[in-house]
Amino acid sequence: MAWILSRVGARRPVWLVAIVVALAVGLARADDGIPATAADADFAASRGVDAEAQLRERLLARVRTIGATQTRYLLAGFVQLDGIAARRRQDGDEQDTLFPSATPFGPAPNERRGSVRQSQFNVLTHTPTGAGPVWTRLEANLFPLDGTTRPTLNQLFVRWDEHLVVGKTYATFMDDGILPTTLDYNGPAGVTFVRQALVRGRVVLDRGFAVEAALEDAQADVDGAGAAAVRPDVAARLRYEGAGGGHLQLAALSRRIRLTTSVPVPSERTVTGSGVSLSGALPLRTDDRLMFQLVTGTGIARYFNDPLAVPAVALRPGTGIDLSRTSGATVYYQRTWTPDWVSTAGLSTAWVDGDGTRPPQALRRSIYASLNLLHRLTPTLIVGAEALWGEAQRVDGDRAGNARLQASIRYLIF
Repeated sequence: MAWILSRVGARRPVWLVAIVVALAVGLARADDGIPATAADADFAASRGVDAEAQLRERLLARVRTIGATQTRYLLAGFVQLDGIAARRRQDGDEQDTLFPSATPFGPAPNERRGSVRQSQFNVLTHTPTGAGPVWTRLEANLFPLDGTTRPTLNQLFVRWDEHLVVGKTYATFMDDGILPTTLDYNGPAGVTFVRQALVRGRVVLDRGFAVEAALEDAQADVDGAGAAAVRPDVAARLRYEGAGGGHLQLAALSRRIRLTTSVPVPSERTVTGSGVSLSGALPLRTDDRLMFQLVTGTGIARYFNDPLAVPAVALRPGTGIDLSRTSGATVYYQRTWTPDWVSTAGLSTAWVDGDGTRPPQALRRSIYASLNLLHRLTPTLIVGAEALWGEAQRVDGDRAGNARLQASIRYLIF
């Protein structure tokens, strides 16, 4: 499978056309006679479209208002306990989630640990107005990605109906409808996942299509040594929502980045980075679905869930310092066995193209795979177990792998 995914990156125009046609046909067929996947069918979703829809449904189903106003509100969240057993301790401070890029290439001890860091708190409000409803959203947990346990703000935004979003939320270049339900906190390495400040507008077209465009905080590069964004990121996406509960999304991203280097001589360049992503979820059987994403671009390394480089920079003969191309492919399948039993399995990879000169020990590829089984014991108690495997590959060809087992208990608080 990894070889197949690596070949995908070598024929971008071909695979984009072929997959768009095939998936359009698949969605058209899926719309015929297959019930829409209910938002609460994925009872264990903790982020993305399914999680947001569940919270909105709970808010609208309860009559809790602020004083004598028409503003409804919902306080919700969950307490989660994770037990983790890793074959090898990762490099760095973060040990409570799997990062293939942190796989040690040398000797490393195993790791056993417990964590409550995924525990989450949410606040939603809904205010009807003559111009459409106004929503506010706050989401926080205890999982900063530095190995510590402290409150972390994931989302804070205001949304006017389906037309405008202002605040911190999921980036427009990512697809929050394809995030698989993994017990592991971070999830697939090759999927795009960033939450940042933005202003995003949306226009609903005919026949299930919608267009969104946004100006976004370019924070995704500020951690990169020798690189800095010089303007906000510009992102847009075209999304098709099928009647059967599936969707297709085509997204594009434009960035402006200043690169500096002292090797071989001091130099500075300002370059344009760009990316394109094709993603979607296809309903299968009654409640099953296939989720996928194919993404590629220059200067977009930090938009990946497990970045290989921040940013991916290479020295090219004749042009000097330049951005490398980073690509990713993700395929996940969610199987609903019964209303209270669900499994998610899949594979994800991200890689940096080999053109240009990068250090031999720089990371070139990461691979992430997971399989889980989750059970809803009661409406507010979820248990599950998950097996995970990750691999990192260097420019010089060296590889290192890691395996983990995770068991989790989640108690929902509404």
